[in-house]
Amino acid sequence: MDNLMKKEDREIGPGNVKYDPEKIREYRKRISDDSYLDHAISKIAADLSHYLTK
Repeated sequence: MDNLMKKEDREIGPGNVKYDPEKIREYRKRISDDSYLDHAISKIAADLSHYLTK
């Protein structure tokens, strides 16, 4: 848990990220759907609540 408090451990450094245009289009289509976005937010909130109560 101490490592989470160190700023350098939380930062994302530069990397060789390859973008797939088809996946980007698919994700944009998904997040434009309100029901999918509500489901995703609820899942993130549930996972976060579970993690914080551990």
